[in-house]
Amino acid sequence: MTVKIHVLNVKDGDAIIVELIKPKKSLVMVIDGGEPLYYTQKLKPKLVEVLQLHNKKAPDVVVCTHYDSDHIGGLIPLIEEYIADIKEVWVHKTPELIAGYLNASIASETTGSTVHDSLLHLHPKHEKIIHEKTELYIESLPQLKRLLDSIPTDKLKQVFHKQQPLTDWPEIKILGPTKAYYDSLFPPTKSFAHFVSEEFIETPETQANLSVKPLFPILANPCARLKKDSETYLTPTNKASIILAIDDLRRRYLFTGDAGIESLKKIPDYEKELKNLFFLKVPHHASNNNISRELIELMQPIYAYNSGDKHQDEEVLLCLAAKKRNKLVKSTKTQGDLFFEKQKGRSAK
Repeated sequence: MTVKIHVLNVKDGDAIIVELIKPKKSLVMVIDGGEPLYYTQKLKPKLVEVLQLHNKKAPDVVVCTHYDSDHIGGLIPLIEEYIADIKEVWVHKTPELIAGYLNASIASETTGSTVHDSLLHLHPKHEKIIHEKTELYIESLPQLKRLLDSIPTDKLKQVFHKQQPLTDWPEIKILGPTKAYYDSLFPPTKSFAHFVSEEFIETPETQANLSVKPLFPILANPCARLKKDSETYLTPTNKASIILAIDDLRRRYLFTGDAGIESLKKIPDYEKELKNLFFLKVPHHASNNNISRELIELMQPIYAYNSGDKHQDEEVLLCLAAKKRNKLVKSTKTQGDLFFEKQKGRSAK
């Protein structure tokens, strides 16, 4: 099987096109779409080129790993334009606590004070952050509603651990999340205000993560700079990312969305499932909040590609590159659009 992967430069976002090619058949999969502006700039031109190569009218499968705007934004116009010929869209249905809010009048809520006041009660010391972030998040909810409304029910598929959604392509497997873990992130008892709070209240750890770091200590021992599990902070939306594997003989390709350390360790038998990867799409733009020294030692990908910009932490990529198995680490931040190809019986390029 030939595997081709296009990781497009959409800054701190994901827009990935995967081609799987066998004799007499092929599959085109789009994994996330970056912010809306990148659809016409990046995603559509490359997609048109790939579809023409395979004589297809649309991608076979579209995967929405999670609901952040830097992942779903470009998928909205893609789905609206191609949905007639797309076979399936893999996306989690809206959790009950968000669905209730979406079903209300979003327009009236965006200028109201209900959510803002609830958040301020939960976090009285963060009034400035709450004011800015709440407006941003609530304004993004119509984007989420538009995405879900554009997918016919018969084409929407929820995918969780242990599933092999495509019978004709058993090489594609869903490793995470499990349904139980997903439900634990969005319990019906959690209020919408509490949910937004978890999405946007910056902890000291996340603020420190954006600070300028001296380069020399990173170069000297990059793996030592990676955080311990207890030092990281990640939102429930990111934790809920679909984790997708493609197996080609003994080679495993792993696509992670914005999954974090906890998400990866919640994969049943994760030590076996994540061991000695062939290809890794580095989680969450190579943020230090999403991968640990322990996981890198376990994964040791031969190839690691990253889509990142401001949230890219150099120690993550340097630690990956320091492992003996690793042949190549690339990032869109410094190299623009990335392309990976592995043909049967040939080396990757």
